[in-house]
Amino acid sequence: MREGIMMIKHIFLDMDNTLLNSQGNISIQTLHFLQKTALPITLVSARAPMEMDFAIKDLALRNAQVSFNGGLIFEKKQNKKTSVFSLPLECTDTYKLLKLVTVDYPQVSVSWYTRNTWYARKVDKGTLYESELTGFQPELLDNISVEALKSEPVYKIMIISFANETLKNIAEKINELSLNICVKFSGHNYLEITGSNATKNNAIAYIQASQNLKQEELAAFGDGQNDIEMFKAVGTPIAMENAANNVKKYAKFITLSNDRDGIVYGIKKYLL
Repeated sequence: MREGIMMIKHIFLDMDNTLLNSQGNISIQTLHFLQKTALPITLVSARAPMEMDFAIKDLALRNAQVSFNGGLIFEKKQNKKTSVFSLPLECTDTYKLLKLVTVDYPQVSVSWYTRNTWYARKVDKGTLYESELTGFQPELLDNISVEALKSEPVYKIMIISFANETLKNIAEKINELSLNICVKFSGHNYLEITGSNATKNNAIAYIQASQNLKQEELAAFGDGQNDIEMFKAVGTPIAMENAANNVKKYAKFITLSNDRDGIVYGIKKYLL
């Protein structure tokens, strides 16, 4: 038994390329191991709540979960989601961003998420890629107005491009606008925009305070740029083997990849 076993009281897990393997599934070994784990588990994902449902159900999670990179914290009880914390994008910022990207970068895939719906202007290579990953289809909406955005707040804007330089250019142009937003790369093909305070570290801090936990009692697993702030918020940050090198340098430990049950290995080796 390792010295730290009594210290860790909560585990935070990124989903894509961390909990989920390359096929977008939880492996049988990881599933069975986590189902038996006594420690509370919170998924901390850029995904929408509906895209997290299968993992919450399979793992029988009953505590607070984090979606939209921290924009929405919710609990699921008796098949009903209750918001614990909510921080959508400002509607004027959303309108400016959607107009900018669709006009100046028509070659990229742009879509946006409200609490319960994934919207896109059209079906394209990016939305097809995302649909294959999540199993959901976007609702097509060509006409966007500030009034509509006020009535149905947006939590995340998602830009998909298979040309990495294009995403970098878009990020630079968006940051020049000085809006109240947070712009993060997720993997090689995604650029995700949320409210400025909708970050994984702020979500963890919220849960930490609500449960009166200390930083050294928290552990987290992740692989992407949007997990770096999460790593800074916990006492034991663990990067997946498949994580980028600039993410690994913020980790205390490196576990196996998401295709080799890295979470199971990491918990057994570094937390137990």
